[in-house]
Amino acid sequence: MNTALLVLRLVPGILLIGHGLQKLVPAKHSPPLLHAGGPKATANGFDQLGIRPGLAATLLSGTAEMLGGFSLAAGLLTPVGTILIGADMTTAILTVHARHGIWNAEGGFEFPLVLMVVVFVITALGAGSYSINAWAHVNNWAGIHNSEVSDAARAGISLAVGVVGGFLTVIASRLAGSTRANASIPTTG
Repeated sequence: MNTALLVLRLVPGILLIGHGLQKLVPAKHSPPLLHAGGPKATANGFDQLGIRPGLAATLLSGTAEMLGGFSLAAGLLTPVGTILIGADMTTAILTVHARHGIWNAEGGFEFPLVLMVVVFVITALGAGSYSINAWAHVNNWAGIHNSEVSDAARAGISLAVGVVGGFLTVIASRLAGSTRANASIPTTG
């Protein structure tokens, strides 16, 4: 079981770290395997999608993916990783993927949804014995006793906090975009 948890943590965790690095590493400094677009290109893309301010969104998204991915891969405070990835994937679903339906082949939200399920499962099961949490004897970082709330409920709460964070990010982005648009409209007086 612990080996299966390690694989379940490592693959999406490392891929999420890489996905974050694609946003944060300038293209001219990118190793060939990474194919980084960098902060400027990503910010421009975010601005075109209506995610504003684009550079701030790029830095937040890239950092959330790197930290969330590291949390998963290392098995370190995985509920925090679940919150970060839940927020990032919710934002991606709402701003990019939902309008294309479910299937990834058509640009839909299939893949971000699967990532959210994976982080939920990892948090519900625990990081396993091949993790920093196990090495450092951190098994109840939130101080919630097992008899009070089930592991699945704690994982659900972590994911729900992330989803709410994603919704708030989208709302804040839309408000920033409408404020910018209103500021550029000349007034008569």
